[in-house]
Order: sequence, then structure tokens, then C-alpha cells
Amino acid sequence: MGLTISLIVFNAFAGISMAFRTPPVSPPQHDYLTGLRRVCSMEFRPHLLNSPDGLADPLLSSAAAPSTSELNILPQSTIYNWSCGHFSRPLLTGSDDNGEVTARREERERTALDCIAKCQRSSCKMTSQIASWDTKFELGTKSALLLPFSPIVVAADENEQIRVWNYDDALPVNTFENHKLSDRGLSKLLLINELDESLLLVGSSDGNVRIWRNYAQKGGQKLVTAFSSVQGHRAAGRSVVIDWQQQSGYLYASGDMSSILVWDLDKEQLLNTIPSSADSGISALSASQVRPGQFAAGFIDASVRIFDVRTPDRLVYMARPHAPRTEKVVGIGFQPGFDPYKIVSASQAGDIQFLDVRRAAEPYLTIEAHRGSLTALAVHRHAPVIASGSAKQMIKVFSLEGEQLTIIRYQPSFMGQRIGSVNCLSFHPYKS
Repeated sequence: MGLTISLIVFNAFAGISMAFRTPPVSPPQHDYLTGLRRVCSMEFRPHLLNSPDGLADPLLSSAAAPSTSELNILPQSTIYNWSCGHFSRPLLTGSDDNGEVTARREERERTALDCIAKCQRSSCKMTSQIASWDTKFELGTKSALLLPFSPIVVAADENEQIRVWNYDDALPVNTFENHKLSDRGLSKLLLINELDESLLLVGSSDGNVRIWRNYAQKGGQKLVTAFSSVQGHRAAGRSVVIDWQQQSGYLYASGDMSSILVWDLDKEQLLNTIPSSADSGISALSASQVRPGQFAAGFIDASVRIFDVRTPDRLVYMARPHAPRTEKVVGIGFQPGFDPYKIVSASQAGDIQFLDVRRAAEPYLTIEAHRGSLTALAVHRHAPVIASGSAKQMIKVFSLEGEQLTIIRYQPSFMGQRIGSVNCLSFHPYKS
């Protein structure tokens, strides 16, 4: 979670029963962006397996096969026959590195499943503080994330200074600047390919996106690629919001503009531009981790919409759950599990609304979490728990039934450290 002068990481729950749903990713490639997802074409594969010649279509096989008379006309050549046999087989053996990558990925998958299984046998409660340290950020922490398989936390401030810590040892790991330009401002930190050699995506508030590798190695960070996620939309200003969808390989970007841009990072190109169908800009984005191509957007006018790039109309749901309040949506997210129809939306006014898109536009549950001061929302990926933060130095943790599980507030003491406004919140994806 981001605080004005410090960053504090909590073990927020001791275990929750949820199904594992981390989407698959591909092993890292030499260009680090191609093949971000490992998807098998189920339409193509049955034809391929049933074809006697290994072609996608038996008709192609029969059409391409030369007749017996044509074969008799060709001259006989021993070297030709040898070459056909020699070059029809792979000339290079498989790299040992590929085997190591596969083994590491399978081990991480088992680790993640084991952690979730432990959560299923435990109760949900706040236990203890894990670590606390001064980030030395002049403008406070704007975004933070926890790596899933190592005791590493990555944080960044409004000046786009990125700092990496090991919270087990309470030691800094790496520090670097996202860029050297004078115009700065951070939107969000995102993790790509978390089950493999993960990449750090840093989104700037002006829409520029930079992707880094080796970011957790002291002085070893390398820029993989950089581009503007809101090309041709100067009206977006400095309020661009982004989110990443691992299953599809899509990056969604919008802001104070009339459309949402969908980027295919596998192909490194703009896939689609979707009209937002609203008079106000977008203040929050959340990609579904269950349905590829589906994402939710929260707007400055307190409305909520769900879009799906696979449908002709794109817009599949619209509601105003925070009415009559008109404060902007601070955070939005799909509820944990395999149910893609339930979302959580938090308004700056302090209310958190629970929506089921299969029902009416009215929320089925409302939590009055903070009175006019809600600044951050986090929805856990697997566990049925959410957290909200306020400008009044307070963090609250709720179940999906609306029960308040924990409250963390500033406790004054002689040696106590005063926490500031909560700028961001982030759950560890698997820790119990």
C-alpha cells in the first residue's frame, strides 16, 4: 500500500477458499513480448490430428500430392533423397534453457496451487505486520505491487522513481528512474508473465508505457519496449488509466477521453478503439481474469460500464450504482473466482457497491466504508476479500458479504510512525 512517507506490507489474510485461476503465459522469448500467451487453437488441432499427412485439411493434402506419372518423370538422385531426409529433421537439439524455464514454471504453478489449498483450510483474518520502511519518496507512493514467488515489493512515486525491496531482509534491491524526461507522473505498475521471467510494465499518467526486465537486479534493469498507449488522443491529459489482461495479452488504456484503446502486446499493435459511450472520462479500469477481452470501467460521473471486445456492440452493461452521489469511481474490480458477472465499485464519496450484471442495475450490497474520503480499493485475485483506504489514515478490510474483518488506523505513540493518506493498496496474489 502506498503511504505519504512510508510503505507498509501486511499479511492480510490467513487463508481463503477460492479456485486457482491464474491464466497461462508463454515462456519468455528473445524479444520478450512475442508469445505472451500460450493458447492452443482447438479449432485447428482436431483437423491436424485426424489428417493422415499432418495437414490442417485432408483436401490440401490430396491436392498437393503429385501423381505417380509426375514422380516417374523426375530424375533419380541419391544426394537429393539424402537431403530430403536430412533436412526434414531438426538440425539443432533442444536448448537446456527451455527445459529449465518449463521446470521453473511448473514448480511455480504447483506452489501457487499449494498456497491456495492452504487458504481453503484456513480462516480469514488479519495476523501481523510483516515489514515497514521509509520509501524516501518526496511525493508519496503512487503504486505498489508484490511479486508472487519472491519476497519482493516494487513501488513507485509520482516522479516515476521505482524502488525494489526485499521485505524479508528489509533491504533495498534496486532503484532506477522510469525515464529522464522532465514531464513526469505515474499511473500504475503492472506485472507481465508472472509465472515465468516476469516483466514490469510502468504506465505514466500521460499514457506512455515502458516495459522493463531484470528490474529486481541491482543496476540490471533493461528497457524492453516503450510506446504511447493513447496515440492521437491528446485530450487524455495526465489522467490516463491502464490495466493488463494476461489471458488475452491485452493492455487497456483510457482516461479523460471518449474511447478505450485495446493493445495486443503479443503483436505489439493497436487492436481496437472502443467508444466509451459516456460524456465523462474514465477514472478506473479493471480487466477480467476469467473472460479474455472483457473489462470494467469506472467513470468520473460515478457510472460503471462493462465492455467486451468480442461482442459487436462492445458495451454489455451500464449502471449508476453510486447515485445520487456524483463523485468519481476510485476503484473497480471483478470479484474473485470463476464468476465473471459480479463486480465491486468504490466511489470517492466513500461507498463501495457490489453489482451482479445478470440482475438489475441496482447494487445488491452497499458498504459505507469511508465518509467522503475513499482514496484506494483493492480486490483480491483469489480470496473473497477486499480492502479500502482513505485520506484519513485508515485501511479497512471487508468480506464479500460486507462484514468488516479488520481495520488499520494510525495509533499515536511516543515512537509511533504516522501514516499518511493511503494512495494505493495491493494484495499478495497467493500468500496465506
